[in-house]
Amino acid sequence: MNERTTMTRFSRHSFGLCWVGFVIVTALVLHAGGPLQADTKQSRSRPTMNRAAFVDQYLDVAAEIDAELADQLRSMCQLDPGRFAKVLRQLGPVLGELVDLRESDPELFWRKIRELHLEATIEPLASAIRTARARGERPDPAVEAEFRALVEAQIAATLSTRQLYLDRMRGELEEAEMELARQADDFGNEVTRKMDWLLKR
Repeated sequence: MNERTTMTRFSRHSFGLCWVGFVIVTALVLHAGGPLQADTKQSRSRPTMNRAAFVDQYLDVAAEIDAELADQLRSMCQLDPGRFAKVLRQLGPVLGELVDLRESDPELFWRKIRELHLEATIEPLASAIRTARARGERPDPAVEAEFRALVEAQIAATLSTRQLYLDRMRGELEEAEMELARQADDFGNEVTRKMDWLLKR
């Protein structure tokens, strides 16, 4: 395992830091600016074939998160390309990570999708409880019970994913240590190979 591979894997793991805000950002972006309206400016550029394929990948991942989200994004792409471009600028980094993750690590991809589904289910319940409390009312006990159960499920899923990260990082560290030991034991040949490479490139 080379240094680039290790760094790529650790970089992939780091995007969890912006995960919590993803659903909120999605909602804000999708609903900013009011209802979609047909774009009457014919001068706006349409996606090229390469860009269209790239966008399709994003929309496929969005459909795994929320079918309604994907439908809104597809409509936005057709009716309001400018607004759609704004969405991609704001959501693109996380969606891009998910597109890569779907190919490189399906297990982790589906774990992240589950976390998003839980987040999307929890938020309306939390909003209902906050609203009731703001009005001085007692929240519905059934809603509170469901809210707690889902938060427990979310925390459990997050801890499980973090454990998976740690297990894989330990495995990668062990591989890196073995490779380092191998190169140290074969120091003379390593020097010869490096000299040959420098002289032949």
